[in-house]
Amino acid sequence: MPKKEKLKEKPKKKKGLLNSNFLVTLFFLITVAVVATNRYDRRHRSKIHVEVDKNLVQETTQEEEIQNKISIFVYDPATKTVNEREIAVPRQMNLIEGDFINGIIRNSNYISEDMKFRSAYNLRIDNVNTTVVKLNAAFANLKKDTELFNGFSQAVTNTILKNFPNIQSVVIQIDGETSTR
Repeated sequence: MPKKEKLKEKPKKKKGLLNSNFLVTLFFLITVAVVATNRYDRRHRSKIHVEVDKNLVQETTQEEEIQNKISIFVYDPATKTVNEREIAVPRQMNLIEGDFINGIIRNSNYISEDMKFRSAYNLRIDNVNTTVVKLNAAFANLKKDTELFNGFSQAVTNTILKNFPNIQSVVIQIDGETSTR
């Protein structure tokens, strides 16, 4: 009877075989996904996708426009008047006297390329806050035309006095020469 019992018993399925095939299939699918992703990345690595928030760009532009405007005076030789203008300068933390004077020089059509602003510094002379503006030697040629030089000096003086309320006097120096306004 032991032989018949052996024949009637059905062979048991190996549970480990199904599990091992499932793992092999899973690893194969993961490998295929990694290879496909790698090939896609290699083909598209030169492309960069950037999305910009339009509201952020508008706010930044408006903020820069507000901070870049300064008020200067410019002498107009045709009308012989000193006129106020609003100009744009590169954005920075602190505006100094040189930013304003360079703006006057750039916006004055009678100033030549070789005429340069050198420096400006504040001193207390006889209990008066004074800004000393130093210009290079090329401005000596401008000084020969009294009308143009006086107009330029008036533009510089008006600009400094308007934009720096703590300054009461402006001295313009050209290579050691002094002109007070």
